[in-house]
Amino acid sequence: MFKKYCMVEIAFDDIEKVNKVCDELLDKKLISSCQIVESKSKWNWKNKREESNEYLIFLKTKKSNLKNIYSIIEEYHNYECFEFATFNLKSTNKEYLNWIDSEILNK
Repeated sequence: MFKKYCMVEIAFDDIEKVNKVCDELLDKKLISSCQIVESKSKWNWKNKREESNEYLIFLKTKKSNLKNIYSIIEEYHNYECFEFATFNLKSTNKEYLNWIDSEILNK
């Protein structure tokens, strides 16, 4: 049962794009929810230290939707190399997992 759920983490630098992508993913029922967190980020890129304010989004979904979600993120994202990290999502709260199922198209 737990094997089909995951959470996706993606960092953006533009809150307008974040809102558009989250709305599209929710409208298409590819995710059940998203959280948006403002972050002060630092990273190494091409032998230089970078830092910026970013917006992290956390998407709750099923693994079967990852390819479609990735395609939509790719349309909106402006980073040369963007984060698309996935984590298995487990919960002992069966109602929570049932809620995810009820909000996402069956695929």
